[in-house]
Amino acid sequence: MIIVTGGAGMIGSNIIKALNERGITDILVVDHLKNGRKFKNLVDLQIADYMDRDDFLAQIMAGDDFGSIDAIFHEGACSATTEWDGKYVMLNNYEYSKELLHYCLDREIPFLYASSAATYGETDTFIEEPQYEGALNVYGYSKQQFDNYVRRLWLDAEQHGETLSQITGFRYFNVYGPREQHKGSMASVAFHLNNQMNAGENPKLFAGSEHFKRDFVYVGDVAAVNLWFLEHGVSGIFNCGTGKAESFNEVAKAVIAF
Repeated sequence: MIIVTGGAGMIGSNIIKALNERGITDILVVDHLKNGRKFKNLVDLQIADYMDRDDFLAQIMAGDDFGSIDAIFHEGACSATTEWDGKYVMLNNYEYSKELLHYCLDREIPFLYASSAATYGETDTFIEEPQYEGALNVYGYSKQQFDNYVRRLWLDAEQHGETLSQITGFRYFNVYGPREQHKGSMASVAFHLNNQMNAGENPKLFAGSEHFKRDFVYVGDVAAVNLWFLEHGVSGIFNCGTGKAESFNEVAKAVIAF
């Protein structure tokens, strides 16, 4: 069985879709459907079971047996960069992630998790090393601290001559594509521009948009990267983007052309 936390979210549901395309359906989806609109992301997917996030975490913390687990994709988190309740964000993105990580380490289960490019802050150097990191919001800080926690585990294992089971973190850049309709203001620029076009409106961009650039990466590619790392058993913390920045103006032109 494969477990996908945040499985009803954008990236999680696209990972499940990619697994289904490989004939894998023995999947446990873990999510929190307080935002009921996310159910639409699961309708066309083949899964074995669904479990509420809180129930799942309670069983993880109790050390319950879920049977044979081939991997856990940990995509569940508070992903709002505008959320300033630090206690809430750290509990969801840091403390819960540590619990799940140690559950996997104790059982040698591959653990692939969502980090974020928000860990970098304002730097122009996107290298996966601490000296280039400096989060600007609580969300980015929670991801940065979990990455640092993982690094400390690797260092401790190395100093003791030990080898840990697979841990892979992905620093997602600006992900866009299908299954993000539930995200509201947190949806991608491409999503909002496309909705404006479908409503018969002209794309709305703020002044100076030609100067604001981001690395926009397609969610299908993000899912493929996740599966590649699982199949090859590679540990580490990696950037997950195209490596090329595009301006908001260029995105608008692409949406219009599409």
